[in-house]
Amino acid sequence: MLTERFSLMMTRHFPQFAAALALIALPAAAGSIGTTFAGTSTYTGNMFDAVVGPNGITVKSLAVNVGAGPLTIDVYIKTGTYAGFDTTPGAWTLVSATAVTGLGFGLQTPVTLTPFFLAAGSTHGIYVTIDSNTNIAPYMYYSSGANTYSNADISLTTGNGLGGKFGSLAYFTPRTWNGIINYNLGNTLVPEPSSLALLALAAPGLWLLRRRYFLKY
Repeated sequence: MLTERFSLMMTRHFPQFAAALALIALPAAAGSIGTTFAGTSTYTGNMFDAVVGPNGITVKSLAVNVGAGPLTIDVYIKTGTYAGFDTTPGAWTLVSATAVTGLGFGLQTPVTLTPFFLAAGSTHGIYVTIDSNTNIAPYMYYSSGANTYSNADISLTTGNGLGGKFGSLAYFTPRTWNGIINYNLGNTLVPEPSSLALLALAAPGLWLLRRRYFLKY
């Protein structure tokens, strides 16, 4: 009889408890990596390489160094290095296109992206460009020379500068992209709640629920 009552109580109340528990989101660890915002060279965009560390990352936003005014920032990626594919559009995949208002030289213009995932240990070429094939302002600002920027999650090796989409107007190397990449660790495009973490959260509630039942009956 006791087992039947406890089973009935769990049947009635556990679904509500489980539903509430499912609303609890485990926060994803966030990070960022930046280069510089001091570049004075200008044209349309930059290509560079990103080598991902031991954890995959989900890229969610950028900050770019662009002139003042309305423009669209396109982000392309390709598996493997950008080198040798600078002027080959078919090798690249457009992953995000964002309309922004540039804040002006030396300032961090935020760019909310359509998030994309880069797997652990992978190398990807990244192409950040103003969506334009014309030589008119506002421009993207970048620096002369090649540089590497890295943290525990990702390493950026720059790079080149291009005028027009995929160098349709001009091509310069080496050049350093000016900007910041913001990301979450792991593939947050496909949330996978940890069963152990959820069980740890659920255990106290289940214990109290069971204790309350036995004290009552």
